[in-house]
Amino acid sequence: MTDPHSNKPSAYKGGWIQDFMVGLIFLTRLPIQPGFTFDMTALKSACRAFALIGLIVGGVTGTVYLLAAYMGLPLHVSAILAIAAQIVVTGALHEDAIGDVVDGFGGGTDKQKKLAIMRDSRVGTYAVVALILVIGLKISVLGSMPDPLLGFAFIVVAASLSRGLITWALYLLPAARVDGLGHGAGRPDMMAPLASTVICVLVAIFILGPQLGAIALMAGIVGASLMGMIAKRQIGGQTGDVLGAIQQISEVFILIACLAAI
Repeated sequence: MTDPHSNKPSAYKGGWIQDFMVGLIFLTRLPIQPGFTFDMTALKSACRAFALIGLIVGGVTGTVYLLAAYMGLPLHVSAILAIAAQIVVTGALHEDAIGDVVDGFGGGTDKQKKLAIMRDSRVGTYAVVALILVIGLKISVLGSMPDPLLGFAFIVVAASLSRGLITWALYLLPAARVDGLGHGAGRPDMMAPLASTVICVLVAIFILGPQLGAIALMAGIVGASLMGMIAKRQIGGQTGDVLGAIQQISEVFILIACLAAI
C-alpha cells in the first residue's frame, strides 16, 4: 500500500500478498503496479509464491486450449494457440532461458565461455533445436489428449509445479555468477521451498487426484533435478537462465509423464 501522506511507494515487507505481486512481475508480463518498492533480493521471499503464479499462467493457457477445443478446432491447433497464449503472458521468459542455456552448455568449452554465451543475445543452432523440441513436445502431448478437460488439468498442474520447483533450485544450487538474477536473488530461507512444496502437493492432488498427482510431482522433481545436476556440472550452479530452463524441462517431464499414465 502507498502512504496516504506521501507520493512515494511504500517499502517491500515480504508478506504473501506482496510476494505474490513480486512473483507476477518477475514471471509474467502482466501490467502490475505494485505500489511498493523492491529489488532482486525480494525473490528470496517471493519465490514461495511461484507455484501460485503458475496457477495463473496455467489457467490462462488452459482456458485458451479449452475454448479452442470447444469451438471445434483440432486439439493440435488448440495446443498451438494455448502455448502461444502462454508465451504472450510470460514474454517467452523461460523459453529464452532454455535457449540460452543450451547454447552456452553446448557451445562453450569452459565455465566462463559458457556463461558468456548464455548472456549473448544472439540465438545459436542449439537454442533453435532445443526450442523446437520443447515446444513441439508440449504441443504433441496436448494434441494427444483423449479429453480437452484432462488437457486443461495437465496444463494447469504442469505450469504450477514447474514454477514451484524453481524455489528449490534457488535454495539448493549456488549462484554461478557474481551478478545477475540468480546471484541477486540470494538463497531463500528453508521455509520458502517448504511452503512452495505444500502448494505444489495441494495443487497436484486437488486437480489430478492422489495417484496422477504423485506422478506429476515425481516427474517434475526428476526433470528439475536432472537440469540442476547438469547446470552444477557445467557452470557450478544456477543463473536466471538455468532457473528458466529448470521450469521448461520439468514442465515437459510432467506433461509427458501424465500422458503416459492415463
